[in-house]
Amino acid sequence: MRRGYKWVDRELAGMDPETDWERMISLYIGHRVPEFALAMMIYPGTMRMMQPSRTAATLAHTGKLETRPHRRFQDGNSFLMAWMVNGLSSAEGRSATERLNRLHRAVARGTPQLPGNFDDIDDFIYPLVLLATFGDRLQTSLGLPGTSEPMKIAWHRWAQTLFRLLERESGPLAEEAFPEDWTAMTEFAAKFEDRPYEQTESGRRVATAMMDFFAERWFPPPLRAFGRDVTRCLAGERVCRLHRIGWMSPGRERVVRFFLKSAFRAQVLVPDYRTPLPERLRRSALAASERRRRHGS
Repeated sequence: MRRGYKWVDRELAGMDPETDWERMISLYIGHRVPEFALAMMIYPGTMRMMQPSRTAATLAHTGKLETRPHRRFQDGNSFLMAWMVNGLSSAEGRSATERLNRLHRAVARGTPQLPGNFDDIDDFIYPLVLLATFGDRLQTSLGLPGTSEPMKIAWHRWAQTLFRLLERESGPLAEEAFPEDWTAMTEFAAKFEDRPYEQTESGRRVATAMMDFFAERWFPPPLRAFGRDVTRCLAGERVCRLHRIGWMSPGRERVVRFFLKSAFRAQVLVPDYRTPLPERLRRSALAASERRRRHGS
């Protein structure tokens, strides 16, 4: 029986990130991360991932983000929980990887008008780097302590291992180069985000849908505009201007940053979760489904 207020830190302190990285990620995500933090990573993160026009066009083609955003969120959760909490070496983790590879092949076959949309190696590296470094980049940008050195090693091992399990249109990525450590991952992200990207209508539509869903899912009607600003802040000004979803005034940005900083500080004070994140997500999905049923949507 786990006992104590912040028991996750005690367990992590006794682990070697070179060999125990899979368990470290599982403990941290499963028992430290709230559902809201996962949503902050998935939706604004996807807006960052679709900076290349081919990625935005592919997401627009599938239509799920615009027409069934709640289902897209649940699908994203399913993959991340299998990879992060169950672990990449688990049956669930392996199954999720195989499922994603099949999905990519199917979408590639269904979009002949977008040749090579699943073949650029950087489009596979960046999402994994973003997932691994998102928390650290956000917290340090708010003036808060970032990820510990052991967790940086664990996150790098996780991202590198998952990358080598994925496949692009022209074949497996197992032998392709991945950033060699945490520093190389952050440098890759900075260079990827600094490239010149072109504005697209598909990018605007999908980004707007994601921003609206995030605000509607997590904020009551009087605070929906604030929720959209939170999404903008998490995505970043450059990404928001690329997708033409607007940016905030300096005053509104200060309010959003204060909110995010306060949320992180509050999380430090609350006890670690006893119920694993996959179970919390399952209960939340059931409750959301019941709300939609009652409202006939």
